[in-house]
Amino acid sequence: MIASLKTNLKEEVTVNEDPLFDGQPLSEKASSLSRVSFFKRLERDELERLATRVEHVTFGAGETIFSENDKGDALYVVDDGAVQIWVLDEDAEPVTLTELKPGHFFGELAVLDRGPRSTNATALTDTRLHRLSSDDFQQFLLQHPEASIDVICEIGARMRQTNALVTTRVSRNINVVMEEKATVGQRIADKVASFGGSWTFIIIYLVFLLSWMALNSFVLIYRKSDFDPYPYILLNLMLSMTAALQAPIIMMSQNRAAEKDRLAAEQDFKVNLKSELLLEELLRRNKSRETQMQDIIDGIRSLRR
Repeated sequence: MIASLKTNLKEEVTVNEDPLFDGQPLSEKASSLSRVSFFKRLERDELERLATRVEHVTFGAGETIFSENDKGDALYVVDDGAVQIWVLDEDAEPVTLTELKPGHFFGELAVLDRGPRSTNATALTDTRLHRLSSDDFQQFLLQHPEASIDVICEIGARMRQTNALVTTRVSRNINVVMEEKATVGQRIADKVASFGGSWTFIIIYLVFLLSWMALNSFVLIYRKSDFDPYPYILLNLMLSMTAALQAPIIMMSQNRAAEKDRLAAEQDFKVNLKSELLLEELLRRNKSRETQMQDIIDGIRSLRR
């Protein structure tokens, strides 16, 4: 009896591996689509019809799905694997916008506005995708207006993510960069210039000068010694040598300060340029998405009439 129960239980589990609609199992493609949140609201016959229009494509790890400025001719839904959505900044460095897992879709922006791709998509692992052409996707939204809610929610979530990325990304610290590249001689020059331009150096030098003059004017003369009598030729020589050595060292430090100012100005320009470009891109996308949402809302209203 126990063996019979195990056999029945095994058969039940085996039957329930694929979703059932009206007691009938779905085809392999339709069953795969039914596990994607984007298509969960569809009925059995709708899933089967959609399965005939959806193309299943696979990409290996590291393989490019599409590149920026490519023609936006299809929407992709991740069935298995992972996809990285990224762009290149003005320094040609990749910036990851998001990583998509099974059940997520991408490429909807270029499909809806018929424009070129605005990002790059790369498979992080061996990935299987559902590919739905632009015309079929728009027809799908018109036939199933409730699915447009998922599209609007996803677009809003990605807008929030993009805003968070813009606000959290930081620029490089020029002081840190300069400090890392500084040589030993440049570090010494900065220390000398910093000390030579301080009140500590002025006070120490005044004390030394007064002490030298007092020593050679009173003490040594009283002891009948003429080591460096007035007009203190040896003292003048030491002052001239100090000035001759200190001047180029200070100029070295000033050159480094000028280079730091130049790099800071260049960095400010890049930051301002990036902010301006990002703002323009956000405004463009926001306007495009508002147009898309309005088109979807108009389509829903037309279907309800």
